[in-house]
Amino acid sequence: MKFATYGRKSVYSDNSDSVDNQERMCREYADFRFKDQVESFEAYSDEGLSGANTDRPGLKRLLSDVEDGRIDALIVYQLDRLSRDVKDFANIYDKLAEKGVMFISLKESIDTNTPIGKAMMFITATFAQMERETIAARVADNLSGLARKGFWTGGKAPQGYVLERIEVNGKKHVTLAVDPEAGARCTWIFNTFLDNNYTIGHMQTEFRKQGIQTERGCFFSASQIYQFLTMPYCVEATAEVYDYFSGKGCRMEAGSPREKWDGTRGVMVYGRTNQKNRRIIRQPPDQWIVCLGYHKPFIPAERWLAVQERFQQNTFNKTMKYDVPLLKGVVRCKCGCLMSVARKKLKSGILSHYACRKRNQQGIEACDMRYVKCADLDKMALDIFGRIEADPSVIFEYVKDAKPQDHDQILRNLETQANHYRAKIERLSDALSDAEGSTAAKYIIAQIEKEDLNLEAVRREIDIVKSNMRKDQNTIKTAEDRAAEIARLMQGLDGFSDIEKNKIMQEVVQECKWDGNMLVLRL
Repeated sequence: MKFATYGRKSVYSDNSDSVDNQERMCREYADFRFKDQVESFEAYSDEGLSGANTDRPGLKRLLSDVEDGRIDALIVYQLDRLSRDVKDFANIYDKLAEKGVMFISLKESIDTNTPIGKAMMFITATFAQMERETIAARVADNLSGLARKGFWTGGKAPQGYVLERIEVNGKKHVTLAVDPEAGARCTWIFNTFLDNNYTIGHMQTEFRKQGIQTERGCFFSASQIYQFLTMPYCVEATAEVYDYFSGKGCRMEAGSPREKWDGTRGVMVYGRTNQKNRRIIRQPPDQWIVCLGYHKPFIPAERWLAVQERFQQNTFNKTMKYDVPLLKGVVRCKCGCLMSVARKKLKSGILSHYACRKRNQQGIEACDMRYVKCADLDKMALDIFGRIEADPSVIFEYVKDAKPQDHDQILRNLETQANHYRAKIERLSDALSDAEGSTAAKYIIAQIEKEDLNLEAVRREIDIVKSNMRKDQNTIKTAEDRAAEIARLMQGLDGFSDIEKNKIMQEVVQECKWDGNMLVLRL
C-alpha cells in the first residue's frame, strides 16, 4: 500500500505536535499497524498556515496525488491538521472516498474502515470548526474593544504616523504618534490636490512629470494617492467630521459622543478592511466602527472634508455611454499590463482603440505598444472562435497542455525494463539457493537488493506515466467540452448584448495577449 501523511502547524513550534513530530508518529503507526504492507510513504506539510481554508501548497499537492491514484491511505496526527472547516473537510473526504483512499486520524482514533469511525470523523470536524470560530470571535471582540478606546489594534502604522507603546492604567497599549516629516508630506499631498483642483489621474501624471516619488523611490500610483487622500486617522475629530461618518452609515461608538469631538484628537476607524483567503477586502461603511482616537491629528478638518467632497462630486453615472468592445477587461499588452479602451470622436462617429495603460501612465519608455483598433482585435478573437466552431479539434491549439503526449511507447519501454529487472532478480534468487552457505551468498544478496531498487524506481516511473495518461484523458475531455460550448455560444452570439458578449469572453478566455502582430489566446 502507498501511504501518505499530512502535517500542518499555524505557528512554528518545537512541541509534540510540530510538523516533524506529526510525520514521525504517523510513520510509526503505519509501520506498526500495517506491517509489511507499506510500499511507500510520502509526507506533505504546510508550516505557518491556518486550517481555516484549503489554500495551502502542501495540501494541494496531496489532493493532486490523490486524484492521480498515487495514494492508498492517508494518515494524520489530528483531524484539524487537515481542516478546521466542516464544509472543506467534507469536500476533502469526498475526494478521498471517491478514489478509495483509507483515512486515519491518530489522536481521535478514527479509521474510516468502520461506520463508527466515519461518524466520529464528522463530529470531531464539527467541534474543530466551532473551536476555530470561537477563537476568532474572541480575538475580534478584543480588537474591537481596544479600537473603541482609541488604541491601535495592530498592523503597519498609517501614512504620517509611527507606532508608539504607552502604558495606561497599568496596561500596555499601542497608539499612533505623528512623524513630523511624513506628516508634512501627507499634508503637502492634500494641499496639492485641493489647490490645483486635480483629479487622481491628473495628479498621478503631474507627479510623474515632476519626478515626485514615494519614500521607496517609486512613482505614485493612482491607488496610492487615493489611499493618502481618504485616510481617516489624520483628520481632526470635529463635530463636522462626526456628521460625515455618521452620514455614511458608519457605526458611531457610543463611548465617543458627538459633543466630545472637539478637534483635539484624531479619528479611529475599525473594520475598514477584512482579510479573506489572504486577500484584503474593503468593507462597506456600515461595517466600520468609528470613535475618537488616542492620537493627535495633523490634517485640518475643513481640508480633509473638502477632499472627500471632491470625491463625491467626481462620482459618475456608470451607465455605458458607448458600446462595450468584446475584449474589454480581457486583452493584455505584451508587457503584461491590461489594455484599456480609448475613444476618439470623428465626423463619421466614435473610433475605439485598445491602449496599454502602462504606456499611458508611464510613457513610451515603459512600453512602446501602439494603439490598436478595438474592431481589429475583436475580429481576430471571433475568427479564432469561428475556426473552433467549424472544426472542434482546433481548440487543442488554444487550450494549454491540451495536446496529449505519446505515453504508450514510454510505458512499453518502462515495462520492458521492469521485466528485465524481475528476470534478473529471479535468476539471482535461483543462484542464491545453489550458493546457500557459501561466501558468494552475501554478494548475490547485495546484487538482488540493488536490482530490487532499480525495479522499484521503474515502478514509480510507470505510476507517473499512467497518472499523466489519466490527466491527458481528462484534459482532452475538458477541451472537447469547451469546444462544444464555444460552438453553442457562437451560434447564438448575435442574440447577446455587447455587455453580455464581453462577460462571455471574460468567462471563456483564460489568457489573451496582443504582441503588436498576433493575438495570443488561451481558453
